[in-house]
Amino acid sequence: MIRLITLALLIFLVSCKPSEHKSTGSADPATVQAAGTSLSSFEGTAALLLQQLREQGDYVNSRQFPSMIKPETVYAELDGNNLVIDLRNADSFESGHIKSAVNVTMDKILSYFENDILPFQYEKIILVCNGGQRTAYTTHLLRLMGYGNVYSMRWGMSGWNSDFTGYLWENKLSSEYQDRLIIDNKAKPASVNQPVIQSSAASGQELLRERVSILLSLSPKVIFIGREEIFQDPEKFFIVNFERKDKYESGHIPGAIRYKQQGTLGIPAEMGTLPTDIPIVVYCGTGMTSAFAAAYLRLFGYDARSLSYGNNSFMHQKMLDEKEQLSWHPFTEDIPQDFPYVSE
Repeated sequence: MIRLITLALLIFLVSCKPSEHKSTGSADPATVQAAGTSLSSFEGTAALLLQQLREQGDYVNSRQFPSMIKPETVYAELDGNNLVIDLRNADSFESGHIKSAVNVTMDKILSYFENDILPFQYEKIILVCNGGQRTAYTTHLLRLMGYGNVYSMRWGMSGWNSDFTGYLWENKLSSEYQDRLIIDNKAKPASVNQPVIQSSAASGQELLRERVSILLSLSPKVIFIGREEIFQDPEKFFIVNFERKDKYESGHIPGAIRYKQQGTLGIPAEMGTLPTDIPIVVYCGTGMTSAFAAAYLRLFGYDARSLSYGNNSFMHQKMLDEKEQLSWHPFTEDIPQDFPYVSE
């Protein structure tokens, strides 16, 4: 009898132990799988990651999220104790950048923070790119690492000077698909999905750094997605509208489901409604807030993409028409500030 009880106890302990997986060495080794019919918390490695983030502060549901800064503020504080980091490639940087900015690409930014500077000696560290979306993604990951003085500059260099605007933002504005928007209110699926992250990390801190390092090494081509691919076949994706309720109800992409900005990320019961077997596309007005959200979901292993330029890329005229009524943020000719820049 004692032997049977001991054997049963061993089986119970082994079955309850979180599984540990070694990294496969691929670009993003996280995988996901189905769990029970109701989730109130994550399990295993995902739980370890969530616990680490909560111990550092619930950033994604705080007033600091998303952490963006206007070009006007950056310009006014150029002589202050701030550091501007330009994430663009060397050619783009040399063609024109903010005075005193340093050029560090996204894949090298974590090493730069850890080895080349003392991040907290600066009041603000401001990340800059072409359109403000790559920096939003990067800023979120650095914030989750504990760098609470990092900001993404809104609109990128397109908002700094009109010389850069035509390269991206002006070329991406479109009203091509606004006649295909719908106004139904689609409900979320049941909460049944459990992310499982493959990792050999022994602690929450090690796991977080490992995940952030992987995500910063990804090509933007797998992080962002264009309007054409979405509207050609919306059913290929699980589409998340990351906007206010009134904006969602005024017209959204077919099949899109609204998720609250301060009520989704970091909440297992809500994240558990997201699928694990198809790509997730998150979109907002400008593509900047959705880039923050996509970074968080990728951290937990979801195949999440941010819709580049957001609503501006497919319903720009509607945003202009309803700007006062719904507080849309359409890109307009008064956004570029024509601040000075240097070339080298």
